[in-house]
Amino acid sequence: MWSWIHTLTSSGVPDVSPASARKRVERGATYLDGVDPHWYRGVDPVTLELSDGSHCVLGQMHGDYRLGLGRAHLLNMGSGPRASLSPVAYGFQAADTGDADMDAHDYDLLTAAWAEAIRARHAADTGSPFDAPAPALSTRA
Repeated sequence: MWSWIHTLTSSGVPDVSPASARKRVERGATYLDGVDPHWYRGVDPVTLELSDGSHCVLGQMHGDYRLGLGRAHLLNMGSGPRASLSPVAYGFQAADTGDADMDAHDYDLLTAAWAEAIRARHAADTGSPFDAPAPALSTRA
């Protein structure tokens, strides 16, 4: 269920916080940098919505979240020795906390963190940020 690469709170549930979302997204964005150094050019942070398979990072890059898992080599469908990577640990999917509201909150945090990462890469690449501001990362726990 929950693997060692995820952060748990002292009560043993997944850590759903802005810091956790940023850490997971940075892991995912760094992974994408290695797969496709200009991946962020195909993702619009204004329409980004991690809970929507068509408007999430992989959905915008590949047309569909599930298709993107394979095309980005996060999901290994072959019989080779490479294991699949956790979409949760890489910030592509919310943690399954067992609480729908908390999972929705995690998606909101991930959306905001991805928008920040995309805007930062775009600004570093072009010297100018996107016009619309990034959604604020809530501090709600």
